[in-house]
Formats: sequence, C-alpha cells, structure tokens
Amino acid sequence: MNTPWSTAIARVDVDDVLVRGYPLSELVGEVSFVDMVFLVHTGELPGPHQSRVLDAVFVTLIEHGISPSTIISRELATCGTPMQAAIAGGVLSIADWHGGSGEDLAETLVVLLERVGDDAADEATDERVEAVAVEYVRARRGAGMRFEGFGHPQHPEGDPRAGTLLRLADECGTAGAATRLLRTLATVITRETGKPLPPNVTGAVAAVLLDLGFSWRAMRGLVIAPRTAGLTAHVVEELEQGARWRLAPADEIEYTGPAVRAPGPKGAGT
Repeated sequence: MNTPWSTAIARVDVDDVLVRGYPLSELVGEVSFVDMVFLVHTGELPGPHQSRVLDAVFVTLIEHGISPSTIISRELATCGTPMQAAIAGGVLSIADWHGGSGEDLAETLVVLLERVGDDAADEATDERVEAVAVEYVRARRGAGMRFEGFGHPQHPEGDPRAGTLLRLADECGTAGAATRLLRTLATVITRETGKPLPPNVTGAVAAVLLDLGFSWRAMRGLVIAPRTAGLTAHVVEELEQGARWRLAPADEIEYTGPAVRAPGPKGAGT
C-alpha cells in the first residue's frame, strides 16, 4: 500500500506557494535567506538576534581554503566534470572526520541534556552537567574514542571561528543549555586528557544551532548549505584558471612497493 506524502513545510497552490503558513510571494524581499532557513526548519520566523546568529553560522562555514572538499571539487572540475557534479563531489567529502562531526556531537549533546534534566535549581543543574560530562568523557576515553567537535589540527591554539561564534551567541542571548554543556565538556576533556581541546567550529555550530531550536538531524545539512556556495566559487576559479587534469607531480609521490624486479616463470610463487 502506498503511503501518501505529507508535509507541514509547504504547499504549492495555483497562484502561490504557502511556506509554513506564509505566502512565499509576500516573503520575497521582506525576509533574508537565513530567515527562510529558520522558518522552514522551526516553523517560525526568527527574531533579530536569532537571525543574526544563524547568519553568523553560515558566514563561519562558507569557506576554509584548500581543504578536502574544495580539493575534490576543483580536481573534478579539471577533469571536465559538470559544475553540479564537481560540487556534489566536494559535498560528499563532508563526512564524519571533515565537517560532519557536528551531527554526531549534536546528537550526543541532546542525549546528555536529557540525562541532566531541566527541573533542578541552577546550582544543582551545574553540578549535574559536570557529572554527566565527566561520565561521558571517561567512558569515551576508556573506549579509545576521539572527541569529535573538539580540537582542530590546523588551529592548535583553538579554532578562532568557534570562539567568535560562541561569543556572539552569548552577546545575542541565544546561548543556552547546549552551549553550556559544550563548554563543560571542553573543560572536562582538557582536564581528563591533559591536552587543551577547545570546541572547534563544528562543535560550536552544533551547540549554537541546538540552542536556536534546530534538530540534531539537520546539522550536517546546515554545514553543507553555506559550504556549497564556497565550493561553487572554487570550481569557477579552477575553470577560469584553465587547469586541465590537475595531477600530483611524480617526484612528490612516495612509492612504497617492491623495487624493480624481473618477472619469473608463471606460477613461481606457488
């Protein structure tokens, strides 16, 4: 039996598109792109502070130079791959270890916040947050697992994007339970491991977006959305540079196989 399609997001009418109850034609020119993102995800238009923070998230994520996703998109472009396929290749690289770790962390933050609960006094809640964080960190260390969303190989002194974004969330009053838990986790991780591992950009984005009301399931998609614009710029630049079949020079590739050898009789190895 076919399951009928059902959505609370939008309805296409003959003369307009209804988005979360708002006629799209009346939103055009009146709200920003980030306002529309907020609307389709949460069901409501954001307030000015919420809009500012979400816009900052998108600005934070749009570009990070020559990185795995841009390398892949540019490489595909030099092979004559169509624009959309070159961009899609870069998007596919936004995975568990590159750009996508915020999704797992966001889900973890939701689970840990459920353990903390929200019916205690502030002081008691702080103690509970600390206890839950310690339990999580010790369990993860005991299993030999990484702390995704914390630390960054290219920013050993701390990811500057994360710091700016978290400060802005504080300033705008949107920082909430998820941001508090993120900071507690960073403190506990540093204390337990003896290594400073502050939140990186994907960790900060996860907490900030949760506090804005987004689902943890949306995190990776909300990273991909702005990064796609950046990937488009890289593909265009690569095409305009005229590169064709970009390759790594042979003298930059380390060969680790056997030395030159003559072929022996067939079956000599059996």
